[in-house]
Amino acid sequence: MATIHDISNTLHQLEVTYSQLSWVAYTTGFDQGVNEAYEAIVKHLENKAHYDTILKALEGEVTPKEKRELMLLKKEFQPFHQSEAVNALQLKISKKQNELMQVINTHRSVLNGREISSVEIQQILTTEEDREKRKAAYMAYNQINEPLYEAGFLDLINMRKELASLNGFKDFVDYKLDECELEPTLFDSWREELNELLPEIKKNREDMAKKYLKDTVIYPWDEAYVLSKIAPTLNTPTNMTHFYTHLVNFFDKFGIDLTSYNITYDVFPRTNKSEWGYNFPIETGKDSRILANVKDKYNEYNVLLHETGHGIHSFLLSPDDIMLNRGVSGIISEGIANLFQGFITDKLFYDDLLSQEGIEEEFHGLKAYNRLNRFRDIFRILFDQEFYRSELTSLHDIYGMYWRIYKELFDEEPFMDTPPWAYIIHFTSHPIYLHNYFMGDVTCAMLKKVFKKRYGVKNVADNPKAFGEFLKDEVISPSGRYPYGELFERISGEKFRLSFLLES
Repeated sequence: MATIHDISNTLHQLEVTYSQLSWVAYTTGFDQGVNEAYEAIVKHLENKAHYDTILKALEGEVTPKEKRELMLLKKEFQPFHQSEAVNALQLKISKKQNELMQVINTHRSVLNGREISSVEIQQILTTEEDREKRKAAYMAYNQINEPLYEAGFLDLINMRKELASLNGFKDFVDYKLDECELEPTLFDSWREELNELLPEIKKNREDMAKKYLKDTVIYPWDEAYVLSKIAPTLNTPTNMTHFYTHLVNFFDKFGIDLTSYNITYDVFPRTNKSEWGYNFPIETGKDSRILANVKDKYNEYNVLLHETGHGIHSFLLSPDDIMLNRGVSGIISEGIANLFQGFITDKLFYDDLLSQEGIEEEFHGLKAYNRLNRFRDIFRILFDQEFYRSELTSLHDIYGMYWRIYKELFDEEPFMDTPPWAYIIHFTSHPIYLHNYFMGDVTCAMLKKVFKKRYGVKNVADNPKAFGEFLKDEVISPSGRYPYGELFERISGEKFRLSFLLES
C-alpha cells in the first residue's frame, strides 16, 4: 500500500496549500493563487497511473479498513476520469466559484448612506424596536443579489448542471448526494413531514407575533427580534476580547484541552474580510483556523462555539488517517459544531458569563419556540436544490422560484418583490450543503437521547466529561469509517428520522 499512501499524501498536501490560500482570500480579500492551487489538485487527480493503481489495489486482498480507504480515494479520483470535457468543466466551475466568492467577501451593504457590516445589521435586527428600521436593515442584505447575478451566478449554476449530466446523474442534487454517500430519496418525505407540522408551527409563530409584535405575522426582519424578546439575555453586552478564556474553560468541562490544539482565531470585522463565519480545517489534527465577525453581544458566542466545535472535531480525528478522514460526513461535522453551539443557552456555558435573574426560564422558552420553528429551515434547503431543477435565465426568475417554493412549503403569499438570497454564501460556495446543519441538529438530538439513556442522566450537563468521551469514542473516532446513514444507525439503533428533533 506504500504507493497508495504516496498518492494520498501528495493529494493531501496539495489540498493543504489550497486551504491556506483560501484562508488568505477570505480573511484579506487577496487572491494569491487559489485557482492555480486548484489546478494542481486537478492535475494530480487526472493522473491515470494514480487512478489505475487505486483500482488495482481494490482488486487485491485488503482489510475492511483498507477497502474503505481505497473506496474513498477512488471517489476523489473517479470524477476526473470520465472525459477531458468533465475535467475542463471542473476547472471552469472552480474559477467561477472563486470569482463569485470574491464578490461576496468584499461586498459591504449600505444603509442610510453609510457602509454597514453584517454584524451591525444583525444587531439592528436583534435590538431595534422600530419595525420599519429593522425591515430596512434586512433589505440591505439584498444589495448583493444583483452584483452576484451580474458576475455570473447563473453561469455557475448551469455549469454545475452540466457537470452532473456529464457524470450521468439526473441533476446536480443527486450528484452531490452521491458524492456525500447519501441516498437520492433522502428529501422525498420532508415536504409532507413539514406540512403535517405546519398548523402547529403557524400557531407557535402567531402566538409570538401577537405577544411581541402586536401582529399575527413574523416577517424575516422580525425573526431575530422575536428571539431576543423571548430571551433578552442574548443581547447582554459582553467583552468579546476575553472570548478565548471562556471557550477554554467551557471545553475543559468535557475533558477537552483547547489550549493544546493549534487553532487560529480571526474574529473581529475589517475591510475586505469575509463577513460570515467559517472553519478552515487546513490540516486535520494539525492546523485549524476560525474566521468570525463579533463585536460586543453575548449571542455572538453562537459562531465561536460552532466554529470551535469544528476545530475540536478536527483535532480529535487522527492526522495519520488521511484517507479515512475523507469519509467524515458533513452532517457529522456540522452536527458536532451545532451541538457545542447549542450550549450557549445552557448553564454549563453561560454560568461564567451571565448573572441575571430568570436566565434559565428565558432560555427554556427559547428552546420551546425553536423546537418547532427550526423546521422552517427546510425552505432554504429546498430552495438551494431548486436552482438545479428549474430553468432560470434572469434574476426575476430566481425571485419567482423563491416565492414559488415559499408558498408551496408555508402556504403564504409573497410580501416583497426582491427577497434577499445571495447573501447566503452556501448557494455559491457550498451548494447542496445546507441540509448538513439541519440533519446535524437531528443527529445532536439523537446523540443526547442515546447518552442520557445509556448513562442514566437527565441532562448532558450532569456528566459532561463522560459526554466528551462518548462523542470521541462513539461518534468522532469512527466517523470516517462509515457512511452517515450507517453510523447514525449504529449509534441509535434506528434509521434517521426528522422526528428526533421533536423528542429533544
